[in-house]
Amino acid sequence: SMVKILNKKSKIDILYIGGAMQDNLSQFIPIADAIAKIFKPHVEVVIHDIKTDSIAFIENAYSGRRVGDPSLLGSLEDISEGFPREIDVIGPYENAGNKGQRIRSISAVLKDSKGEAAGILCINVDFSVMEASLEILEAFLKPHNIDAPPKVLFQNDWRDTIKLEIRSYLLEHNKDIDNINSGTRKDIIRRLEDKGLFYARKSVEQLAGILGISRATAYNDLKLIRKEKNSKTTSLN
Repeated sequence: SMVKILNKKSKIDILYIGGAMQDNLSQFIPIADAIAKIFKPHVEVVIHDIKTDSIAFIENAYSGRRVGDPSLLGSLEDISEGFPREIDVIGPYENAGNKGQRIRSISAVLKDSKGEAAGILCINVDFSVMEASLEILEAFLKPHNIDAPPKVLFQNDWRDTIKLEIRSYLLEHNKDIDNINSGTRKDIIRRLEDKGLFYARKSVEQLAGILGISRATAYNDLKLIRKEKNSKTTSLN
């Protein structure tokens, strides 16, 4: 018979099926409940009892499932094949919710004192709200109808021109200013040199500050690039 017991302290509903839930699963309920509470309401947390193939615990149940519902995980043999003894965690992996929303899930094996699988903890993250927020941010940060900086305002300001050229290069090559190697750094300097942007007295110092390198490194790179450029010009002549 099924007996529903309410733990008043934690407000957790636990359904004892066929007499009692496995004792070795009850120890994981506070952990599952804590995860569910801190990410509520966007994370559904489920504990599956694999011996009865039923749900022993569920919180933030946006999937519509309830404690006692079939887990539909299959037999113990199926579980053993899906979770070999050496594997404790599977995922993250993509899934779909009842409304077709994007769900990212991760599953962990819950083992008893003998090291045998007793249950599976599943954490399901609903990204639908976050995706809507992301679309708003992308529309704000990357508007479709934005004009290029007016040349009349920037043609004599070498500081802004250098910054804009560096940003343009990073966007074109999908690079991050904090994670560029020496080859990328030299490509940036070569681009600025080809555009004649080192005419101002402190332009190299500004470049060094933006790229996070010493002035000596910036000057050495520029010296090598100019030497290469001159050698190519000489060979063509």
